[in-house]
Amino acid sequence: MSEAVLQTRKISILPVTDKNQRKQFLNFPYDLYRGEVHWRAPLRFERATQINPKKNPALDGLETQLFLAVMGGDVVGRIAAIINPRHLAIYNDAAGHFGFLDSQNDPKIVEALIGAAQDWLRERGMTRMVGPLSFSINEEVGLLVNGFDTPPVLMMPYGRPDYQTSIEALGFTKAVDMHAYWTDMRAGYPRPKIVTTMTNYVEKDPNITVRPMDKSKFLQEMQMAMRIFNDAWSDNWGFVPFSDVQVKHMASELKPLLVADFFWVCEYKGEPAAFILMIPNINEAIAGLDGKLLPFGWAKLLYRLKIKGLKTARIPLMGVCREFQRKRTGLAMAAYLSEKVFEMARNRGFTHVEMGWILEDNKSMIRIIEQAKGVPYKTYRMYEKPIS
Repeated sequence: MSEAVLQTRKISILPVTDKNQRKQFLNFPYDLYRGEVHWRAPLRFERATQINPKKNPALDGLETQLFLAVMGGDVVGRIAAIINPRHLAIYNDAAGHFGFLDSQNDPKIVEALIGAAQDWLRERGMTRMVGPLSFSINEEVGLLVNGFDTPPVLMMPYGRPDYQTSIEALGFTKAVDMHAYWTDMRAGYPRPKIVTTMTNYVEKDPNITVRPMDKSKFLQEMQMAMRIFNDAWSDNWGFVPFSDVQVKHMASELKPLLVADFFWVCEYKGEPAAFILMIPNINEAIAGLDGKLLPFGWAKLLYRLKIKGLKTARIPLMGVCREFQRKRTGLAMAAYLSEKVFEMARNRGFTHVEMGWILEDNKSMIRIIEQAKGVPYKTYRMYEKPIS
């Protein structure tokens, strides 16, 4: 649709209320971004599960409303407004959220979508609007503001530069930036002295045991890891802990992707103290499938996974218990675990990994990533605005 046509048509914002509109909400990004070189179309069945309260426990207790922007009968944008009682119980900040913002390149459409979400949140007593995020801080978070020259990896957002301009023109300001780091797992050897010192520290400390996950106890291992994660990240900006139900759901989703020697645990005096989980970057395998596995998507996907093999991965989950975080022991465990999964990945033919996202003020984690030769290559921004 040309810019001239967009400017002469009336924008209607419709709340999603029926099955057909939900289908339009789901399909819109595929139509919008199709053909863009760095777009990686997520699997459609996974996206449908994400917005289905019966299948995604992350929606438990949330109050949400999906919206479509329509012009001349065509869908030209979408957005979601979100109220998360668990967030409000922790922060008591009267903050509602927005997410799933996708639009044709017209600031008027973005303005209309944001306005509809803002009105909906304000009507329900919210005085602050924060986003974008996909339902919660534990899913896809932030607006891409730097790093448009490479595709996103698994579970990371896609976006265009014009979104930033449109959002900031509406009075939103930066709340926080989150960085993603791209790391060549073959580079930077021999490691700097500080890295070898830390890894040697772990190997020589009789109180520390390093082990791979126990595949026969996968759910219990994931529950253990997420207890560490909830503790480790509890002081982070906007953090809301994973519930037990959410952990079980996440475990079931990650299990098909899991490589046993990409999941490692440090125990201190027999108690779990740190962990790391790397997963193959499935976005590398689904490129060009348009999110569809039928009729031939399955064959292409299996070929890329089993025959061709993947070269890239992501570390979405890592944590060190708070009691160790400001101590040499904690830094050493984090460095050791990173080196361990790098070694395992290289053995399987992987070359690069994304480490992120990392909050801009998480200096200790950034130092560890930089020592592993990680380079910041994408920045995702959370915005905020008073709406009272």
